[in-house]
Amino acid sequence: MPSTARARSSRTASTARNQILQQLKDDHARVKKAYREFQKLDCEEDLKACDAIVRQVLQELGVHAAVEEELLYPAARRGIADAELIDEADVEHESMHILIDQLSNMGADSEKFGARFTVLCEYVLHHVKEEEGEIFPQLRRARLDWENLAAEMDRRRQELAPVEEAPGTGRDPAVVQAEEVSDEDMAVSQGSAANRERSTPSRRSSAARRT
Repeated sequence: MPSTARARSSRTASTARNQILQQLKDDHARVKKAYREFQKLDCEEDLKACDAIVRQVLQELGVHAAVEEELLYPAARRGIADAELIDEADVEHESMHILIDQLSNMGADSEKFGARFTVLCEYVLHHVKEEEGEIFPQLRRARLDWENLAAEMDRRRQELAPVEEAPGTGRDPAVVQAEEVSDEDMAVSQGSAANRERSTPSRRSSAARRT
């Protein structure tokens, strides 16, 4: 490969790598921010706000963990010198999933709801410190197929993204739109039928006059 092409490929791979790591760091930052907001609340007095924060964090952690476990960690295990770090991160994710599953089946008024979420967030913060401090520096030096990995991670994030609800309905906007189109089609069909019925007597009357 000519030197110019190699340099261009290297820049592209570097961009993809930086994109991946920045997205993961942004995920970490959102969880930290949500946890700080949660700590300011009294869940006994504001159940709704506490529950909203917890659901948001559980959703984001689910997406974050999936792209790491399914895509990043397998690639990183082959590309960094200290592969045991990935094994440790996998084990930490297993413990995190236990808390996520427990919280997913609890309401904000459940006993130890706040305590369990606090433990989850503290656990995640410890995991983040190790990931950003030990794994990410090695990934920056790793020679992986960063472009393909970035594309796969973006695609997986889109697949796992929550479905937005149509305003005021609490339902998938695509379903609502389809039903609206169906209703419009039915209205048009009924209108056409009514017009045909109104025109039929007129034709019959004309025929009678001719007779």
